[in-house]
Amino acid sequence: MANTSLYCTREEIEANSPSRVDGIDIKQETFHRWSYSTFLQELGQRLKVPQKTIATSIVLCQRFFTRQSLAKNDAKTISMICLFIAGKLEGSPKQAGEVIAVGYRILHNKEPSREAYEKIKGNVFTGEKLVLSTLGFDLEIEHPYEIMFDWVKRTVKVERDANRLYQAALNFVNDGLRTSLCLQFKPNQIAAAALYLGSSFVKVKLPCDGEKVWWQEFDVTKRHLGEISDQTLAVYEQDFLVNVKDGADSKTGDGGLWKGEVKLSKDDESKSWQGLEGYQDRKGSFMNGSDKSRHVANILGYVPFESL
Repeated sequence: MANTSLYCTREEIEANSPSRVDGIDIKQETFHRWSYSTFLQELGQRLKVPQKTIATSIVLCQRFFTRQSLAKNDAKTISMICLFIAGKLEGSPKQAGEVIAVGYRILHNKEPSREAYEKIKGNVFTGEKLVLSTLGFDLEIEHPYEIMFDWVKRTVKVERDANRLYQAALNFVNDGLRTSLCLQFKPNQIAAAALYLGSSFVKVKLPCDGEKVWWQEFDVTKRHLGEISDQTLAVYEQDFLVNVKDGADSKTGDGGLWKGEVKLSKDDESKSWQGLEGYQDRKGSFMNGSDKSRHVANILGYVPFESL
């Protein structure tokens, strides 16, 4: 059972951030969140750890920065520490030296010198104590993955539809890790919204049982479903491409941002979502910002929950 004390409203998160005291505004903090979350996705993939481990590392990092300032802690070092801790928590441990070496290669595109390696290693081991104490040694983290998988397996009878729905919902959950959703909502609530968006994306109708609506099984309100869905779609409104090095034009790997190609429909198989690098239509044109978000919403046939 998720600890409800871990969750805050978006307004509380933004207003009470320790980074705000040090002059880092909401836009900058949002950029930092994208940056270290993308870095962790890349780092985890290169280390070949499961997506659940990557997700745990991102949640740990986000929780840390609700209590510590970005101005006083290097986000990439904290990220490596969180991946190191997450590996141990999720049964996919990696040696600190391996995490450091791979992380350094991502950031600098070269091997670390002995001096640089030893300095980072010292920071990682010292920083691990800081992260654990900052989090109050509360390291229990739940994710939406198993909740979605169990529900889809139990509810969607056509195997092809079940596979397509779960993959689409999975992508939305992973994309949402770049936002503060994991700090605001419980995993069952995020799972419900991801299934809603995923069902719209792959055109799989979600079942109803008489007067009981499917999402009521997830102990989530209509208002929360709307908020989560809207914040998830807002991921595609971001105009910046996150570079794990310094925030400039980087190809960051597929990550959770539509890994591979997700076909829209049998009749329109030329369209596919290409993650942070943008949405490519059938002519290969590129869209950014709100245009991209509106295009995704149109593809989904997205109807805000408030109007349902």
